[in-house]
Parts: sequence; C-alpha cells; structure tokens
Amino acid sequence: MKRILVVDSDEQVASILTLKLKQVGFEAASAGTSADALKIIPELRPDIIVSEMILPKMSGIDFMKRVKMNPEMMRIPFVFLSSSRDVENKILALDMGAAAVLAKPLFINDLLENLKGILGEYELKNSSASEENTPEGDISDISVLNILSILLENKSSGEVEFSASSEKRGVIFCDCGNVVRAETDGGENKDGMEELYKILSWSDGTFSVNYGDVNVERNIFIPQKKIIEKSAAWFREYSALIHVMPPVDTIVYLDFEKFVENLNKLPDDIDSVIKSIGEGGSRICDIMDGCCGNRLSSAAHLKQLFDLGVISAENKEEQSGDTQEESTDKLFDNAGKTVFEEKPELVAAPVAESAGETKTSAWDELAKERARKGKSGKIALFVLLLAIAAAIIIFIYYRGLI
Repeated sequence: MKRILVVDSDEQVASILTLKLKQVGFEAASAGTSADALKIIPELRPDIIVSEMILPKMSGIDFMKRVKMNPEMMRIPFVFLSSSRDVENKILALDMGAAAVLAKPLFINDLLENLKGILGEYELKNSSASEENTPEGDISDISVLNILSILLENKSSGEVEFSASSEKRGVIFCDCGNVVRAETDGGENKDGMEELYKILSWSDGTFSVNYGDVNVERNIFIPQKKIIEKSAAWFREYSALIHVMPPVDTIVYLDFEKFVENLNKLPDDIDSVIKSIGEGGSRICDIMDGCCGNRLSSAAHLKQLFDLGVISAENKEEQSGDTQEESTDKLFDNAGKTVFEEKPELVAAPVAESAGETKTSAWDELAKERARKGKSGKIALFVLLLAIAAAIIIFIYYRGLI
C-alpha cells in the first residue's frame, strides 16, 4: 500500500484529501505545517508528498529543500497544490525538483490520476538509479546557512563541496551534523571560521553533498548551534556592507589624489586592502580574497574607501590620460610646492622624483604616513614626560621653600 502525506494549512482541505485517498486504497496522513510534516515523515516514510505551496513559517519550496537534503528522503516526489497565479514560483518549484504543480481548486480524480502516474514513474527511476545519494543544487536556491541547518537537523556526516561562479572551490566537513572543518582553495591550514565565512560570502555557484564518514583534522572547535549563530550574525553584517557597494565582480580603481587627501582618516589595518588594488584596477572580490585577515573588516575598509571617494568604478586616471605616477607629479605646482600646504611632510617624496628617483606609489604614501604618525606620537610622549618632570621639580622646589 502506497503511503501519502498531505500538507495543507487548511484543515478542511487536508481532511477531505486524506479521506479520499484512503477510500481509493492509499495509506494517508496529514499535517498543517511543514514543521509538523518534518516530524511525521521519518515515521510514515511516505512514497509521495502532496503539499500546499504557501505554508505558515516555511514555504512549500523551502520544506521540499529540507526533505531533499536528507539522504533517506531525497527521492520522495513532491506534488504542489497552488491557488496563486504566480508563474515564477511554479517554475522555481519544478526547477527545484517538484514532480508536478497543480492548480487549486482541483478535481480529486485529476489528482489521483497524476499521483498514480508520478508514483509509477518514480518507482521506475528508483529501481534503475544508483545507490549513491548525492544531493546537489545551486547556492542561489538554497543558501550555505540553510545547508548547515539542514545537516544539523538530519545529524548528517559527510562533505559538502562548493564551486563558486568565480571558479573558487571550498569544502565543509560535517560529523553527525557538526561542522568540524572548512577550507577553500589553498586554505588547508587557515582558521576554520574564516574559511567558512569566505564560503558564506559566495552568492552564486553550485554545491553537492557526499554523505559518509569523515576523517579530517579539525579547524573548527565550537558547537554547531554556535557556528550557525555566529555565521548568521556575520552574514547579516557582511550583506549590509556588500549591498551598499557595487557588485563584487566590479573592477575598482584608486584615485591617488583622493587617497593622499584622506590619509589621516584611514585606519592602520587598511594596508592590505590598499596593496591588493592593482595599478590597472582590481575586482572587489579579488581585493577581499587577496587581503589577509577578517573578510568582514576588508569589506568595511572597502566601503570606507568608497565613501571617501578613494576608490571608484571609474578609472579617472585613464580618463585624464595620466598614470598613477603622473598623478603623483600633479600634487606639485611648477615651483615644486605641494598643493597640500597643510601637509609639508608629504613633499619630500615627490621632490625626489623630480631628481630622477623612483616615483611615489599609493603604498609608499601610506607607509610614509604611518611612519609620520609614529614619529609624531614619540615626540608627543617625550614632551609629556618633560612636562611631568618639570612639574615635579617645581613642586619639590616650592615645598622646600615652605
């Protein structure tokens, strides 16, 4: 006897469908929400699921994704019932693996005919299919966070391979639902959470799950629920930064004059971002990949550079016909004086250039500014110590007079 699970938030519809299915020889059960259905499925082990597309808390499509990610349930066919005229959702459901999408209201005979045809087709597919269970799909359809949550729910072991559209690759290893290791190209010995965050930042590409025992060296040591909490918080902050910048595949260029103008506003740890911007421009994603350390802080630095106008998607040097070195020369007038009179410390490098020495780059200017700040700090500390010593001497002198 074939088993069917009906999932519909309308109790009357669910009861009528369940009754009719039992009358024609099916074993049927019903659930009002996807959460209830997920509890019923392991015990009922349905041969087919008939679900409404619009469900409370979790959509029918998200419900199907969760079922399809479980190796024991991934071959269960889905039939969706929808009263909506939204064609895009129906196409998405079919693309995600639904066997059929039927319009409400529907005739019970039409549903029964569809169910029998689908069951026969899937029975034939399963008998000839490989025993290997390798769920796969697009990251744009099911996020990395959702995949981690599903693996935790199912207490699954195995590895999830990711391939981004930028040709970058990554792997997440799970043991009984717990992430124990994450790595990307060339990231074998790096911090596991940073590697995981890098994979989280990929918005498109593909994934495939290979279930089985894992035996790898751990580089993540915190509990899975904590991993998901930290990942969700990280992703929210990262998304907020990325959404106010151009797409990550945009090539950006350094505006040297703006850079020098805003040197005092730039934090010390922005060095790696500046170094990653090539003379001919660099893609935002490549800049972040080339920076050492936290990817989130690199995104924050890029946003700051955008806000200050230090970088942009327009190559202003190309428009004016100047190179970066020529832009450096423009910081000085014909008499050799800097146009930034309030910063005389920046004069030395360009003056030397006129004598035939190496031209100043953006990285040189940043390093010079860091050195100037360090020197200024030492002078300030020395003056402070002198003032304290003078105060002590005066205090002792007047105390002796008293």
